[in-house]
Amino acid sequence: MGEAVTEAARQGQMAADGEIVSLGSPIRLGVQTLVKNRAALVGLIVVLIMLAFSFIGPLFYHTNQIATNLPDSLRPPGAGHPLGTDNEGYDEFGRLMLGGQTSLEVGLAAAVVATGIGIAYGAISGFAGGIVDGLMMRVVDGLLAVPTLFLLVYLFTVFQASVLLMILVIGLVAWLVPARLVRAETLSLRTREFVQAVRSMGGTRRRMIFRHIIPNTIGTIMVNATFQVADAILALASLSFLGLGIAPPAANWGGMLSTGVTYTYAGDWWLIYPPGLCILLTVMAFNAVGDGLRDAFEVRLQRR
Repeated sequence: MGEAVTEAARQGQMAADGEIVSLGSPIRLGVQTLVKNRAALVGLIVVLIMLAFSFIGPLFYHTNQIATNLPDSLRPPGAGHPLGTDNEGYDEFGRLMLGGQTSLEVGLAAAVVATGIGIAYGAISGFAGGIVDGLMMRVVDGLLAVPTLFLLVYLFTVFQASVLLMILVIGLVAWLVPARLVRAETLSLRTREFVQAVRSMGGTRRRMIFRHIIPNTIGTIMVNATFQVADAILALASLSFLGLGIAPPAANWGGMLSTGVTYTYAGDWWLIYPPGLCILLTVMAFNAVGDGLRDAFEVRLQRR
């Protein structure tokens, strides 16, 4: 009798261990896939470098980015100014750090705003279905028909640009894509057994949406959020390049690039290449991370 109990306990332990492995293996497989993706790793490293450069760099490299210094304007790279100075006499290297703070803050915060609104809107639309879903999606289709750049240009010609306004406006324009993605995922998830089980036990719609459906769309949300950051940085750079960015002494990479283009034919290359390279590397890095996350989550889904 004792041997039978021992054998049953051993088999039960093996079954429990098997369940743990089966639950952990998709996550482990996804992490391994992400690690093996060299482009995603390089992108993640570049993102971390840009964050450190923009927010930690000023603690070690002190420059005056408030008062202009016209006698030192347009100096080429040299002693005291590794990347020279701009037309206002600001140190270009320190200016890149300040511009990186604004660009990354707007990019990350606008992505959070867009993703948050898109998640809630798309989940409610997909879960409701029927006429409600049709009406909510027609609103999205109508807004998607409006050219985003033209809308942003109009808004920033009416309102004075600021960091907070940039975040809100870009975020409120960019929520349409995540809303459609989350809505598509919700239409599939609402018919799953675990959602039906919650419904049969008397669970509220709010609980089903926010406790069961949205957590199961986290893969799609994370992948899209990385692309949203890159798109927001490009949108800010485009607006600043058109002269609709934040007024000096504030700075961002797009505004610095716009200033540098004015001096293209004067041979002042240090005003063009550094901010342009920062925009290019950061956007490519976030896109690479997004591609890596997408591959990782696809592998997880294939093993389920």
